[in-house]
Amino acid sequence: MKLAVRHAYSASVEQIFAAHIDQQVREQACRQSGALSFQVRVQPAADGTVRVEVERVMPATVPDFVRRFVGDSITVRQVEDWSVPDGRGGRRADLRLSIQGQPATMAGTAQLSSDSDGCLEQITGEVKVAIALLGRRVEPEIVKVIEAALRIEQRVAEEWVRSRR
Repeated sequence: MKLAVRHAYSASVEQIFAAHIDQQVREQACRQSGALSFQVRVQPAADGTVRVEVERVMPATVPDFVRRFVGDSITVRQVEDWSVPDGRGGRRADLRLSIQGQPATMAGTAQLSSDSDGCLEQITGEVKVAIALLGRRVEPEIVKVIEAALRIEQRVAEEWVRSRR
């Protein structure tokens, strides 16, 4: 199932990128998302790329038919591999998300680009749940959870940038 989240910021690409790779920003997003526990690792490389790894244990706030498969909590692992700026100053990340112990994944990209008001973030991906017969019913629920987490990350990033002006 397709995932698409778009968000406009009134800040520059570099400001939003800095927020996305800030350890404290990512930890705050985990707290605001209601994570029961979390671990964040930000790994800058010498070539200017950055890897962000976020692992969080979330309460299973999903319909009962999904909770039967996942239990009372869900451990979500998110990996972002951010590129160096492109010729126009934009940034791109390859995204991978998995739910530990479950056949649910998301692969996609995040693109930060300049627009007339600041920065536009476009996140696209494909969510797959490999459960015979039920996968198609579960995928929309997983998409909702991912979209909610992304919206929290975007809000926390925006607040962080505003607090530094």
